[in-house]
Order: sequence, then C-alpha cells, then structure tokens
Amino acid sequence: MEPEDLIGAIEEKLINVGVPNEIDPELIRPRGLLSVHRKELNELETLLVNAIEVLKGDPRLAGVLRALANLHLSEGVYGKAIIQYEICLSLNSEQVGAWVHMGLAYLMAGAAKDAVSCFGSALAIDSENIRALIYMSMAQLELEEYEKALKSVETALKLNPRHPRALMAKGFYFKKRGKREGAITWFNKAIESEGEFIPALMELGALYLETEKYEDANQALVRVLKRDPEQPYAISMMGDVAFAQKDYNQALFYYDKAVSVKFDDANLWIRKGDVHRIMKSYKQSQNAYQKAINADPENIEAWAKNGDIHLLMDDDNTALEYFNTALALKPDNAEVAHRRGLVYISQERYDEALVDFDAAFSVEPSNPEHLYHRALCLEKLDRFPEARRTWQIAASLFEQEGNEVKAAECNAKAKRIGKNELVSSRSH
Repeated sequence: MEPEDLIGAIEEKLINVGVPNEIDPELIRPRGLLSVHRKELNELETLLVNAIEVLKGDPRLAGVLRALANLHLSEGVYGKAIIQYEICLSLNSEQVGAWVHMGLAYLMAGAAKDAVSCFGSALAIDSENIRALIYMSMAQLELEEYEKALKSVETALKLNPRHPRALMAKGFYFKKRGKREGAITWFNKAIESEGEFIPALMELGALYLETEKYEDANQALVRVLKRDPEQPYAISMMGDVAFAQKDYNQALFYYDKAVSVKFDDANLWIRKGDVHRIMKSYKQSQNAYQKAINADPENIEAWAKNGDIHLLMDDDNTALEYFNTALALKPDNAEVAHRRGLVYISQERYDEALVDFDAAFSVEPSNPEHLYHRALCLEKLDRFPEARRTWQIAASLFEQEGNEVKAAECNAKAKRIGKNELVSSRSH
C-alpha cells in the first residue's frame, strides 16, 4: 500500500471499529476477541509507524494518530496510547483534548507526575477546561499535593457548580484526607446532579465497604450495575462485599464475572486466587495467580502468592522459583525475603536463610520476627554469641510491641545460650 493511501485506509477502519471522542476511567475496557476490522487496523497501524516520516506533511495524520491513541486508551493499553499522543502533539501541540487524554493515560498507568505535566499543558492552552482541572486534581491527590488539588477542583466547580465529575472529585479530596462524612456528602451531590452517576456511586460503595456498611455498599453497587451491567470494578466490589462477610462462594461468583470482563487486571485475578486459597482449592488458586502474572508480569504480589500456594502444595522448589522472581523484581521486599528465608530453613539451608532475614531486617528494623528467625539460623550454624545477642534484641522489640509471650521466649533462649557459654568456659 502506498503511504498516501494508508491514512485513508486507517480512517475507514477507525469508523468501522468505533472510537470514542471522550474517554473517562470507568469506560476503559480491554477488547476481548479482536474483530476482523480491529485486526486489520493493527496491521495498518504497524505500517503507519514505519511511514510516519513520509506522511508528516499530510494534514490528516495528527487526527488519525489521536484517534488511534484514543482507541488504545479506551482499551487500557496505556503505553501505546501515550506514544501515539506524543507523536500527535509533536505535529500540533494545541490539541487540548489530546493533552487531557495523554494525562489520563499517565494517571491510569500510575505516573501521576507525568499526568500533572500533561494537564498543565492543556490548561496553558485553555485555562477553563473542566476535564483538565478535574483530572489535574485527581493527579495532585495521588501526589499528596492536597492544597493544589483542592484549588483545582474548586476552580472547576466555579465554572460549573453541578458538574458531576467535579462534585465527585471534591468528594475524593475529602476521602483522601480521611474525612469520610464529607466524602459521602459530595459523592451524593455528584449522584444527584446526574441521576445515577456511576463513578460517584462506585466511590460511595467503596466507602461503605471500608466502614463495614455492607448493605449500603451493595445498594450503591446494584445501582451501578443497573446502568452498566458489565462494569468490572463494580462487579468485583460486590465480590469484596461478599468476601468481607465470609460468603466465599458468592465472592467467587462475582470475581469470576469480573475477570471475564476485565481479564487483563492482575488484581482481580489475585482476588479470585485468594478465595480459592481460603476454600483450599489450591490448584485453582495457583491458576488464578498465574493468570495475574500473565496479565502483569511485574506484579510482585502475584509472584509471591504463587510461591505461597506452591508451599501449600508441598512443592518447595517451585515456590522458591516464584520467590526468587519476586525478589528480582523488588530486592528490598522484606515480606518476600522473610518467606523465602522460611523455605530455606525448612530445607536446612541456614546460611541462605540468614541472608534473607538480614535483608528483611534491614528494610524493617522494627519487626522482631526477622530477628527471631535470624537467631534460629545462627544457633543452627553454631554461632552462639551472635544468636544470644539477637535473641536479646528480638526480646526487646517484642516487649515494645506488647507481645510478652514472644519476649519471654526470646529471653529464655538467650539465657539458655548464656548458661551454655558459661559452662563451656568453665570446662576449659
């Protein structure tokens, strides 16, 4: 295909696929099985990437790139979306909507600082862009810039006092500050301003779940699902409510439904795996944790929980492989280092266990459990003076925690070693 024909072909496929002009977080969904048109669009996009330099003079290029970026954002493919927005804005930096959407892509990807930069660029062009102000406040809250966030959302509300997303953002500000009653008030204002405003209903449901008002949480989430039966996070939150009430079969029902809609969310797969684990369905639990890894290969929790489940299945060596990967991804994860140390102890690999407990204690120096197991390893390695000192320090930390039983145990072990050392010195 000639480069000049490529843009026209992409425009036609974009019409066939359908691309939203405005995208908000609750509308982002992964695309399931790709249609013929979507597969062909992927192929055309690859050709476009290779022909960008040739086509830079074509006035249609910026619009096509922005539409492709919007499509990727709507499907939750944030990296691809950001790349296309960047190229699009390099051709025409005055596109406010593209700046807002690129900021949203960064925000959804967990890069709040980059999101703030994008929203700032949008507001430099249009200082009264309400969507940019609202999402700027959300990003600033993520960065714990509370006064700036409040200023952004109040500016939006001055422009439109009944804007549902702005009202919800004010509620989110109160939630972040730990003022739940204020948050509930503003979420309800957002809901009232637009009948059944789904994002505010979901925030309300989450707040009720946190405060163990399960019936209220369910009512809010049912209202969401009446408007949007495929809303994956409302479905998964219904599972959270059931889980909190120890109704594990019901929780599993909702988590299964949620992952069928949002199959690329590692956290949903982890929730599902946790329920199977509680129900002692270890193979199904392991499968769910593996799906979490497939969805996000850098999710440390998924790797660690897969290791845990292999321990329950009496497969220590495979468990170690998962813990090794988790620690390769984040070497300073004290919890995973401790868990791997416990496996090494069970295999009588005390030198390696000691390294892990030392690493864990260096990250969490107030956690006496790391020292407790460190002392066990030192005793097994016949390093008794070090073991005695470690028991003493562990005892002190347990006392600070108010754990008198553990403190007494550690003191007893330290005294036992001290007596043995005294007997040994007298015999010489």
